[in-house]
Amino acid sequence: MAVEGYVLGIIGIAGTMLTILGAGIPLSKGVQAAAAAVAEKQKLNIFILIYLALAEALAIYGLLIAFVMYTKIQPYLDGTFELTDFKPEYGWIFIAAMFIMVVSNLGAAITLAKGEPAAIGSITANSEVFTPNLIYLGLGEALAIYGLLIAFILLNIVTVPTV
Repeated sequence: MAVEGYVLGIIGIAGTMLTILGAGIPLSKGVQAAAAAVAEKQKLNIFILIYLALAEALAIYGLLIAFVMYTKIQPYLDGTFELTDFKPEYGWIFIAAMFIMVVSNLGAAITLAKGEPAAIGSITANSEVFTPNLIYLGLGEALAIYGLLIAFILLNIVTVPTV
């Protein structure tokens, strides 16, 4: 028995929420370092918040792709079109976009989990290194952005017929 396309699509949408784990990994490390740094130098709070926002963006990327997927499948779910008309190929594209998002997000999460505590520690010692550290962390963040762009390209293949 073949799996219906819409089932694969729903799995793809739900799977993109694994990017929340990708955000949680560096946040758990970064928040711990942030607490220690802010206790020492409260004026660094806003700088540290910017570093931590990079990790939070990982979850936002997954949510964004989930919204795009939902807008593609929604006319089939609300009865505008038959569920069985959602092609299995479209469902596999959803799965591929989800997989790309999760893998690229994991790469970024690992990079940020190692980089954020070090960056927070270094600005505690010398606040003038904020910008170079932000650039270094941005390189890790870029991994997730590449996945986001590829997921958008893939999802552009899925077309919704007009009523």
